[in-house]
Amino acid sequence: MKILTLKAKQIKELIAFGLTDLFEKDGFVYKKTINQFEKKEDDYTSIFNILQTAWSNHISISIRLYISQKQIENIYEKIVGKSHKLSIGNTIDTIYASPDGRKVVNGDLSINIYFDDDVEAAVESLENYYNTIAKPYFEKYQTLNAIDDILNNPPFEHSPANAGLGLDERCMKGLIVARLVDNPNYEKLVNTYDEAIKRTMNEESIGNYQKVKEYLMYNRIK
Repeated sequence: MKILTLKAKQIKELIAFGLTDLFEKDGFVYKKTINQFEKKEDDYTSIFNILQTAWSNHISISIRLYISQKQIENIYEKIVGKSHKLSIGNTIDTIYASPDGRKVVNGDLSINIYFDDDVEAAVESLENYYNTIAKPYFEKYQTLNAIDDILNNPPFEHSPANAGLGLDERCMKGLIVARLVDNPNYEKLVNTYDEAIKRTMNEESIGNYQKVKEYLMYNRIK
């Protein structure tokens, strides 16, 4: 086994090439500049993001899973003016370690490449991560009701594991999706998020939250 002689760019290209057949079979397209596979289906975009970090003697790889829901993001952008276009998502470690999708549990599914031969093993591990963790996650949250469930049910002390948003976006996008699905607990959610948003201690976030709340109060969004 030889030491790592491959450059970071070469490793990135080899891993993307090794995963292409699997992902293309399921309808994903590779976005080279941001090193991620994306699948657009109706109003949902599933994202398998590969974060590659170079260290002094090895390369580490970690995965983040996101879902972007078009209706939620369009409404959010219309009110706030900017968005990461990520409705829910988290690291694959956290998603895997939280079977019910709510409790935040730390895990470690990072992949380390110390030798050239590790690249092939890394591809195999990533294929397994996709099939056993990412694919079920993407399939689970392909409806507004499913997103409403993970965002708008307790606990409210943090952003749920499968949501992974900052508290401010969880509050705002939680209200948006609650309106979209006519959540019967909407007024209770407003009271809950009114208190939760204060914990951000960020005037911009609090101001944006008030804009979202007022917009949803006076406008139909369907």
